[in-house]
Amino acid sequence: MKGDKRGNELAEKEKKKGKKGVPLEHKFQGKGMRKCRFCGSARALIRSYGLRICRRCFREVGEEVGFRKY
Repeated sequence: MKGDKRGNELAEKEKKKGKKGVPLEHKFQGKGMRKCRFCGSARALIRSYGLRICRRCFREVGEEVGFRKY
């Protein structure tokens, strides 16, 4: 039974491959995947401390998130 289950898992992974045999999980990576949590913009992103917020949204919600304006 275990061998059959593993064979099904491998078959599922083979199905999820795109062109040129690259798995779909590895196909979409990089700057295009980084989006602002609030507005969805990919420009001027603040990734420090795991924020993933664009600078425009950060100005609006920075103090609520726990940052002080100096």
